[in-house]
Formats: sequence, C-alpha cells, structure tokens
Amino acid sequence: MFGENKINDGSLYLLNDMVENRVIEAKRELAELSLEDTQKRDFLKSQIEFYESELKKFKADIDKQLSEKFQFSVEEIYAMYGQYDNKYITIDFQKFTESAAKFGRNIGGIITYHRREREELEKVIAEGNVPRTNGMVKIDCSNDDKLSAEQKKDLIENGFKSGDIYEILSLNLPNVKSYNQPGQKEIPNTINVNFDPTDFDPNRAYLWLYSRRIENGDILIEEEWAKFCGLSLYLQPNSEQLDIIQKHAFQDGQKKQLIRFYELEAKLYATDISGEEIFEFSELLKQRRAERTEAIKSEIRRSTNKRLKVFEQEYPQIYEELQKSIVQFEPESLEYYGMTVPIYWDYKSYLHIYLRHCDELAIEGHFENKTKFQYNQKDIKRILKIAIEKLKPQIDEKLKNGQEFRIFDNRTLYFNGNHYSLHILSNGRVAAFHPMENPK
Repeated sequence: MFGENKINDGSLYLLNDMVENRVIEAKRELAELSLEDTQKRDFLKSQIEFYESELKKFKADIDKQLSEKFQFSVEEIYAMYGQYDNKYITIDFQKFTESAAKFGRNIGGIITYHRREREELEKVIAEGNVPRTNGMVKIDCSNDDKLSAEQKKDLIENGFKSGDIYEILSLNLPNVKSYNQPGQKEIPNTINVNFDPTDFDPNRAYLWLYSRRIENGDILIEEEWAKFCGLSLYLQPNSEQLDIIQKHAFQDGQKKQLIRFYELEAKLYATDISGEEIFEFSELLKQRRAERTEAIKSEIRRSTNKRLKVFEQEYPQIYEELQKSIVQFEPESLEYYGMTVPIYWDYKSYLHIYLRHCDELAIEGHFENKTKFQYNQKDIKRILKIAIEKLKPQIDEKLKNGQEFRIFDNRTLYFNGNHYSLHILSNGRVAAFHPMENPK
C-alpha cells in the first residue's frame, strides 16, 4: 500500500498520516453504527484491519531502516547549525521515534552546548575525517508554546537523539559565528539612543525609581536604601516623619552616616549647600576614598604583589581609571524583579572583575594570563546583567535556599561566542564574573 519508502523521502509520512486518520474515522463510524447494519459493520471492520496491518508493516520498515542508518549526526548538526550564534531551527522527528513520543513530531529552538562539548566538536571538525555519531543534542525551546515546562527542561538538560531527526528547517539568514573569533566585540542587537540631558534631574529620577520599587514590594540593597532616604530628606523635607525613613535613616535617634552622604550629595548637585555642609561632605568623601583605596590595595596585592605607589608608577593610566572609579562607582542592584534576594555588585565586585579581566585595565602579575573580556570597559556591566538575566531562575533557586550560586568549568553560560563563569554569594553580591577562554 505504501510502496517503497526511504527515511529521507520528502513526503514520507503524508500517506501514513492520512491512513491513520481514516482508521480513527472508521472506528468512530463503527462505534456509532447500528448493530443491525451488519453489512456496513463488516466492511468497516475489514477496512480497519487492512489499514492497521499496512500501518504496522510501514512502521516496521521505517524502524528497520533507522536501526541501520540515520540522517543527522551530532557533528553534522553542529557544523550546519549549532556553531552559529542564535541560529533558530525547526526540527521534525521521525514519526515512530522516542523523541517524537516525548516531545511531539516537531519542535523549534536554538541548539546549545556545554563548553567542553563545543570545544570537542570544534576540534573534530577542524581535523577533518569527521565521524557520524548518533548522540544527544540539547536545544533551548523556551519560545516553543507547544511544549510544557517539563519538556523544555528535559530538552535543554538532556536533549534528544540526533538520529531521531527526520528534517531540519531554518530561515535563509546570514550565519554568524562568534565563538573563537578574535578582537573586540559589539553586544548584538544594540540600539544607541541619543539622549538630551538638558533639564534632566537624576536625583529626582532616582527618588521616583526607588519609590516605585518600594511600592511594588521589591527589595532594595543597603546602598539603595541609603540613597532613597538621603534624597527624600533633601527633596521632600517632611519625609523625616515617615515611618519608612525613621526605620532606615536613623539609628538610636541619629542619622546614619551613609544617608547623610547622599543627602549632602543631592544638595551639592542642586548647588544648595552651605560652606559648613561642603566641609562635612568633604570629610565623608575622604572616608569613602580611604575605604575604597584599601580595597584597591588589597586587590592589587592579590594580583601583582605590588604596593600601590609602585603600581601608580608602573601603570599610570590604570591608576588614573581607578582613582575615577573611587568617586564615580556606586553599588547597585543588577536584577531584583521577582527575586528572593536582589543581585547586586559593590566596589569589591567591580575591582575583582575589572582588574583581572578587563583588557583596558590589564595588569601583569599572578593574573596577567587571566581570560579577558572581548568588550570595551563600558560594555562589561551590560554583559554581566545579560548573564544574570539568562540565569535568573537558577540563581533565585539557590538564593532562596540560602546558598551561593556558581556556574563554571563545563557548565557555563554561553553568549555571543564566549562561555562565562559566574559566582554570586548567598546575600546576592556578585563575587566573580569572567569569560572562560581567550579566543585562539
């Protein structure tokens, strides 16, 4: 009935599907048919028996062919699709395979790899004489609405057999490969927006933002509470009587030093500060400079075994950047919406990430051979936020149980051609973040 069929025939299952549907319809018709209509009942029974026999033969033939050969290997899938960044594909499974039974006849997503899997496949393809392996392939199907959450998790963690694939379809778009590519990169899909800061008041903007977050029940880190309270005390003088300000801005009836810092900073920005307050703010700045200078010394000692004075002489440009960061850097939440604990970075996080892994601040010493970001200095924070956003569910699962989050070695995050390691402490502070390899 089905004739000779090959597992790569373009319309392999078309007739088979039609016959299956006819069997279903015939069984429904038989169930509704009167018992007295014996002639029609006998015809339907004979038809169903014949069709089911032919369907069984067809399935046996396809199963036999698949046991002897398969269309897509792990290596071929990587070479054609997996090596390219964000290459969305639609996969049709052979009808009678385990994959089709688990996930349906077709799925759509982006093929993913652990770091060592990608490295091994790159090596195999470069060497030539590529083997054909019927192995497991993982795919991110997060945008496939037909799949359940459990199926999506299974596909990205365990995957499916490459030999179960019948057909792969993809859009005819330019293939972009960022893995192992040298030189500085741009973050994909970046849109630059021109902004006119005239009449823009950042302090009022911060106050509005923090107010909305508090109203929404989001958690602020200590530094953000301090800034919220300091701005409130200056911009909204009557706010000192509010319970929320009393709770976070005062201790034993005295205004906390960090709150006062941000209150005076707001006054200075608005040029509404007295000479006495300028002196007070200067003293607070000196204290912040001293604390952050100690943090710089500590990180430099770990990286170079050099004293700060020697470091200043040998790396004057880097030293100048660090001096700017003492004044300009502010701790902030990097992700907080829907989080048990907000994920944030502080000055120690900044120093650890930038002094070891930012090419523009590269220094010699213990960490001169550390992997470097392939992005300019201003883009590293964006890459960190992208990494956190992609790993948000896994991070929150750890933090809500009071545990640290670590992703490193083979199980790293892949983005735009690089694998990244990330370490977040149980309190939400980013402790480390860096690429796992330099491009060859």
